[in-house]
Amino acid sequence: MRSLTDKIECYLKVLIDRSDDYKVEIQRAELAETFQCAPSQITYVLGTRFTAEEGFRTESKRGGRGFIRIQKLSEKRLAVGLTQEQACMTIDDLMSQGILTVREAKLLINIINRIIMNLDDEISDYIRSEIIEGALEVLEG
Repeated sequence: MRSLTDKIECYLKVLIDRSDDYKVEIQRAELAETFQCAPSQITYVLGTRFTAEEGFRTESKRGGRGFIRIQKLSEKRLAVGLTQEQACMTIDDLMSQGILTVREAKLLINIINRIIMNLDDEISDYIRSEIIEGALEVLEG
């Protein structure tokens, strides 16, 4: 017999696989009600079964209009990363195109700095590319 955690994980993975863009947005309270469990159980499943190491990106917002967004990352996307040099060149290009201000560029360069990240190269390259991609999403509005 499968545990409640396994059932919630399976349910979410089916929803993600059936979506066109391998992304799903749900309400934590509604999902907890569906499985007759506490919302903290949903949080536990997300934190242990839908991690970057497992190939997922999760985003959540708590509150009345809160949501949980889960995206399955493709194998290609997981393998893509940016070295420190590539990231700095990308930021310079974005600044020269007027997409980033000098202040925004300096902020991003400090965020992606290898010394600050202090992680394995492969992981930091992936995280670095995710940071730049996330910044661009915000700038594009």
